[in-house]
Amino acid sequence: MSRSLAMAILLVAVVLAGCGSSGRGAATVHVEPNVNFTLPPATAGCGGATQLAGGATRLPITVSEKAGQVAEMVNVCIDGKGPFAFVVDSGAGESIIATRLANQLHLDHMGPAQEFAGVGCVGTAQPVAVTTWSVAGVALSPQSLTAATLPDFGVKGQPVGLLGSDVLGRFGAVRIDFTGQTLTLGGPEGTAPTGSDVVHGPVGPPPPATVTDGQTGTTVPLTVVLTPGEAALNVALRFSDGPKRTFTVDTGSSQSVVNTAVAKKENLAPSDLAERQDTVCSSITTPLVHSGAWSIPGVSLYKQLIGTAPFGPIGQAGLLGSDQLIRYGWVVFDYRGGRLILG
Repeated sequence: MSRSLAMAILLVAVVLAGCGSSGRGAATVHVEPNVNFTLPPATAGCGGATQLAGGATRLPITVSEKAGQVAEMVNVCIDGKGPFAFVVDSGAGESIIATRLANQLHLDHMGPAQEFAGVGCVGTAQPVAVTTWSVAGVALSPQSLTAATLPDFGVKGQPVGLLGSDVLGRFGAVRIDFTGQTLTLGGPEGTAPTGSDVVHGPVGPPPPATVTDGQTGTTVPLTVVLTPGEAALNVALRFSDGPKRTFTVDTGSSQSVVNTAVAKKENLAPSDLAERQDTVCSSITTPLVHSGAWSIPGVSLYKQLIGTAPFGPIGQAGLLGSDQLIRYGWVVFDYRGGRLILG
């Protein structure tokens, strides 16, 4: 399994925050039940998109904020069936579908299943073919999806897929408006990369005004890693005056997360709170820590509690999640120009 896919489904639903209290003795940590985010209305069916100038399209999404965590979902239809709730997930290098749904739709397998390792567990993922599919009425090109069985994924009341950067990146630039609950695709769908490329932004012209909606925002350089069928958005992040570390900009992570080893090296202050996290094939409980002063180029991030997770062989320093991004009202991911624009 690819590194980006492993990262995408390592923390597919960091949605299980706990609460705790400390007395005069040792802290007592209480872990709450899973948070269930609001799904897009099924009554919206397979449509809802609005055409904008220059080939851009604006789609309705459902933004849900619970217990300090944030998720964005959109309706996807496959082979005329649906709608199915997919998470808008910039951190997923490859788009994912729940195995149960893939089987129900009788999607053809594309090659052998792939084995991957999680935290204390092993799972499998099966590439499957989708030929006719759409997001909120916008037709998408045929491609392979990764069918995976993940904890609390694809069951009643939960999303059944991740719409990843492999799809979003083909539109050049996209905007998530948390306040307006819309996703703007910057232009007509382009082709997937046929080779490997790394964009160290910002380069080239800025995204069109239909994406920024005429607003300026603050531009942050991104490193965009493009390979056939995959795309990844990385930003340089530092805690206090520590070294720069690579974080994935991950709207699919409802809470920002730091590698446990990095949290220890940076001496991030612990809290008496814990959360539960779903990995690729297990559910684990990990502590929350205080971010303290942290920043990305040109922007001081809001101080907050962040999750910790033993990323293990993936080696990523962390995920900059939707809980932080929503604070800016809207964000733009410029895949072609290597830009993150914060409202």
